[in-house]
Amino acid sequence: MVQIWSDGHSLPIVLTGKLPPQPEIPQLYRQIQQIRNPQITASRIKGKKEQITNVSIRELGELAKLLEEQINGWLNSQEFRLISDKLRERLNPKDEIRVILQSQNLQLLRLPWHLWDFFTVYRQAEIALSAAAGDRVNKSTTPRTKVRILAILGDSEGIDVVSDRQILEKLPDAETVFLVEPTREKLNKYLWDEQGWDILCFSGHSNSIADGTMGFIHINQTDKLSISELKNALMSAIERGLHLAIFNSCDGLGLAQQLDDLHIPQIIIWREPVPDKIAQEFLKNFLQAFSQSKSLYVSVRQAREILQGMEDRFSCASWLPVICQNQAEIPLKWREFIKNNQLEVEDLLANIQAALEAETSLLLEDKAEALEQVNILKEIGQNYKSSEQQKLVKTALRILKVIVAEYPDAIKLAEEVNNLSLTYFIFGGNYENQPK
Repeated sequence: MVQIWSDGHSLPIVLTGKLPPQPEIPQLYRQIQQIRNPQITASRIKGKKEQITNVSIRELGELAKLLEEQINGWLNSQEFRLISDKLRERLNPKDEIRVILQSQNLQLLRLPWHLWDFFTVYRQAEIALSAAAGDRVNKSTTPRTKVRILAILGDSEGIDVVSDRQILEKLPDAETVFLVEPTREKLNKYLWDEQGWDILCFSGHSNSIADGTMGFIHINQTDKLSISELKNALMSAIERGLHLAIFNSCDGLGLAQQLDDLHIPQIIIWREPVPDKIAQEFLKNFLQAFSQSKSLYVSVRQAREILQGMEDRFSCASWLPVICQNQAEIPLKWREFIKNNQLEVEDLLANIQAALEAETSLLLEDKAEALEQVNILKEIGQNYKSSEQQKLVKTALRILKVIVAEYPDAIKLAEEVNNLSLTYFIFGGNYENQPK
């Protein structure tokens, strides 16, 4: 089953179909794993590394090309054609699209889904993995003017995590606290910080067990921890606003599986062992794009695709990083992490006004009504206090959403209204429930 959700619409379009059996795909992927993974000499996974001699790079390239052909043949099969055609009919190649795969099958989670030719046409689309169900944690955030990042520099045996630190130190509008090979007690203490964190970034060694249900991070040279051993501290951090966890370390599907149970909004992991240089390059390019206000999904895609330029030395590198998405949460942009920012609502209202003026599908009376609500919100601003102002804000947002829902093709307008609603919910703090 495929669901197409649009920002600004409360219900999805639902499509049904099926994929035919294709046992050659997991077999090919295992062949690529068996050749590729032992070649990585400086990776962010601990343990004895096997050595393979006389490995043919050409053979690996041929297998990768064959896997791409098999994936496209599978996803463009007659049995799946109705869904494939409907996606292309309903979606605009210019729009940002979050393609979310729900599965508990480890083989499916490891596949390079971005090789589907759909992503060649839809250049603003990116794949993410998700559990079958999502849930939202009630959050209590502290107003602040900088993005708060907790950076854990774990066991660095054989790798260079100093480069990760230098990347994080250069981020704009960020307050980054570094924990270098912390003890379990110290890490636990910082996760409980009452100010909360927006982003958690781990750099070092990690690994997952074979079935992908559990992962471990090596926080120092002697100690490794599973997510369950930090459960209470992580739950506290999520309740205080932790939105994104980046594990710039190897084989992270087990980590994502455990974190999903805690309902963190988004996670970025590496699905396989990752070369040290590749991990550094991805982190640098992702954070550079993300901190410049590109969306999470576009930033990941851009950083991932840049890795293709290094695949003559690190085969299939662009296949490995992936987002894990809690479907009950909306990804935030960099500026949206910053609380208590008066300019945020002003900017978003200006964006809605521009989108309204540019939108040709709206009836004149609907456009006039929407602009009137925008003007009401401009007059109130963000620091509304009285109950009457709260009612006006909720009413204005509700009217805007109702108008947008009548025009499914006004995608840009729907996105801006959704951003405004989310911003009032996060930054306003003056009423309990997100406007409907």
